Amino acid sequence: MREVVKAYLKRIARDSQGSAIALYPYLTRHPQQVKDEPKLVLIDPRISFGKAILVGVGVPTAVIADRNEAGESIDELAQDYGCEASEIAQAIEYERALPKAA
Repeated sequence: MREVVKAYLKRIARDSQGSAIALYPYLTRHPQQVKDEPKLVLIDPRISFGKAILVGVGVPTAVIADRNEAGESIDELAQDYGCEASEIAQAIEYERALPKAA
């Protein structure tokens, strides 16, 4: 259990005083199997009102997922945002894994 908690704690960004300021959530369900998963999604209350964003692009993952659901391909979105298709796919997968409000 200690190793799992340690893995999650490494995904928290802290300020100079040690306070948590942002989170890089895991995009997979088993973080103990992917300890070095890249930090592609960021949740920071100072950016986009705390909505999850794609790192390096700054676009909310919900926007990316909505555009994909509306019919735009992953390759088109990657070209629009100037990033890798795999990053777009991860952002979409992150949004699909979230529970939806009723």
